[in-house]
Amino acid sequence: MPEKLYGRKTEVQALLAAFDRVAKGASELMLVAGFSGIGKTAVINEVHKPIVRQRGYFIKGKFDQFNRDIPLSAFVQALRDLIGQLLSESDEQLIQWRTKLLAAVGENGQILIEVIPELEQVIGKQPIAPELAGSAAQNRFNLLFQKFIGVFTTAEHPLVLFLDDLQWADSASLQLIKLLMDSRYLLMLGAYRDNEVSPVHPLMLSVEGLKKASAIVHTMTLAPLAFEDTAHLVADTLNCSRELAQPLTELIHHKTQGNPFFITQFLKALYEDGQIRFIPPQASPETEGSKGGWTCDIAQVKALSLTDDVVEFMALQLQKLPPETQRVIQLAACIGNHFDLATLAIVSEQSQEDAATQLWKALQEGLILPTSQVYKFFQDSSFVTSHSSLVNAPKGSQLTDDKGQRTVSYKFLHDRVQKQLTL
Repeated sequence: MPEKLYGRKTEVQALLAAFDRVAKGASELMLVAGFSGIGKTAVINEVHKPIVRQRGYFIKGKFDQFNRDIPLSAFVQALRDLIGQLLSESDEQLIQWRTKLLAAVGENGQILIEVIPELEQVIGKQPIAPELAGSAAQNRFNLLFQKFIGVFTTAEHPLVLFLDDLQWADSASLQLIKLLMDSRYLLMLGAYRDNEVSPVHPLMLSVEGLKKASAIVHTMTLAPLAFEDTAHLVADTLNCSRELAQPLTELIHHKTQGNPFFITQFLKALYEDGQIRFIPPQASPETEGSKGGWTCDIAQVKALSLTDDVVEFMALQLQKLPPETQRVIQLAACIGNHFDLATLAIVSEQSQEDAATQLWKALQEGLILPTSQVYKFFQDSSFVTSHSSLVNAPKGSQLTDDKGQRTVSYKFLHDRVQKQLTL
């Protein structure tokens, strides 16, 4: 499938313009709203590389529907991502960051290490912070978080913080967003499903409060792809002209109503079910040669009565997986949108190698995605040799769990997949 983004040029330009403003010292909150699968995350991810090229740091975290009781979960994910970026820098740069961070956190570094274990690799072991109770402890944490973020929001390196699925944000996170709006050189990007929030939803109330406080807040709402954009996507996927792809495009656009996630999954399913086939080029005197290409029997596809409900569609795709794979990814879905192999092995009561083997088919189908290439060590037939390579991997390339043990991390392709597995 093409990795290109379709029909979102205006929105991408608006995000890059917001970063340009922030790079001059401003602070903004840019919200991207739309239905599930409409492409909110894809639009924001599209600006990742241009921002990094302009010396900006880009970090992201995602709120989880099934882990709403964990405060600041998306912020913690984002900052662990940031520490991972720091650990990939040179020793000289790390020393500079250590000095700046220690100056910012003072004697309270251990408080942050407890929620971001990787931070200890940058600032070293820290003394236990004095105990505080109730609101005093929360206020100290918020102030500490602000100071920590402030280290990375500079004219030399503006910071972009992407928080996904804000409709599931906890109250502590919403309060922290409000506090961070007092920063400089900070662009907060937030994605949320506008069909799942009402005017009295905590997120909407927080946004209104920010606007009343004169914070710079913008909202863009993504619409379904226009037919022309769907036509581009289908034609690029099949490497043919839009005219040739027109009949299939009409069918797909009608079924999916321009939902980008549904479009790509629908195309993939047609291919896997043999409805879209590739005919290789052939040369013969009778035919004077054939260029070959993709072919699809539209009448046959229409006769299949394929569902136009994305939830039902995803359920059917999951049912095609082997029983052992279905079982293990159902357990993974209960852990969260992101999960690691060590935790999954414990929950499924088996070794990490066996859990990885059962996940493999879901990986092949693209229903779960590795967050790094480390997973290949666990899928390799020569596990012992490969695992040895993992253990000796360079600094910054290793993934660790909350106890600092090396593990492998995955995420679900989309919330639609995770949610379907928990029904």
